[in-house]
Amino acid sequence: MRLVWLAAISVLAVVMAVFTPYVLRTESTWQAAAWLVMLAAMLTGIAVLIRAELLFRRLERDAHSDVSET
Repeated sequence: MRLVWLAAISVLAVVMAVFTPYVLRTESTWQAAAWLVMLAAMLTGIAVLIRAELLFRRLERDAHSDVSET
């Protein structure tokens, strides 16, 4: 289920990236700056979520491991 949310947020980031040139051409400087800040924050958030997902998978794999450490 975590991957579904990550995919949905990633689709939103792609849509924002596609509309970025239009926003930069048509909006005021402050609105364009706010758009770029939101885009950067979203990309950073996605990177954090991907990293967290990888760490959760590693923890789950280690917890379910049957190999003894001798």
